[in-house]
Amino acid sequence: MMKNVYLVCFSLIIVSLYGCDKTDNEAEHSAVLSSHEDQVLLHAPGWGDMQFELPEPGTYELPPFGKAADGDVLTDEGEQKRLSEFYGDKVVLLSFMFTQCSDLNGCPLVTAVYYKLKEALKDDPELSDQLRLVSLSFDPKYDTPEVMKFYGQGSKDFGGPEWQFLTTASHNELDPITQSFGQYVNQEYDEEGNPTNSFAHILRVFLIDKQGNKRTQYSASFLHDQSIIADLKTLIMEEQDS
Repeated sequence: MMKNVYLVCFSLIIVSLYGCDKTDNEAEHSAVLSSHEDQVLLHAPGWGDMQFELPEPGTYELPPFGKAADGDVLTDEGEQKRLSEFYGDKVVLLSFMFTQCSDLNGCPLVTAVYYKLKEALKDDPELSDQLRLVSLSFDPKYDTPEVMKFYGQGSKDFGGPEWQFLTTASHNELDPITQSFGQYVNQEYDEEGNPTNSFAHILRVFLIDKQGNKRTQYSASFLHDQSIIADLKTLIMEEQDS
């Protein structure tokens, strides 16, 4: 059922994007439109099957590259917590997102890959219990705890790894976290200089070990459920061998 929901949602996104772009028949505008359509239709690898053979888990290393940042966050129940409270007992897959994102290879890609992880691991409780998915919004003005709860409600009964939907009270709490992770976000404005509901950003997803160390970072080109599972297994094997 969830797959059907996503197919409908993504179809609506594509139809919406195409509809917004259709204006006139001028050659120059058609060229821009054609270019934009090609970009939209060029799906990131995470939408499909893995296109290359992954190395066996445990045959490679994921060296730490710094501590994961801490800061004040709000759960989807409005409870104030420290981000570090979600580290420690499990490996964490942390993404930055905003719920109104319409970039198919941006936040919707992360959400789809998270659902694919839940699907892939729901029949493997031992491995599933080792992973916590975290989605942290960088749009605290719109993405209130109530909005985050609504956004994530479909995941609650899906099985697989735990999934936390977090936001912050304001940019005062958010900005130190995003800056520490190198997640730069720019508000977009319309022609009259008014802020829109969109943000320019580069997709970044972090795998964080139980000691709170960043172990790898995924971009849109490398975010795939199968590679994440292989990396998760590698960290678990490392822990068991230590």
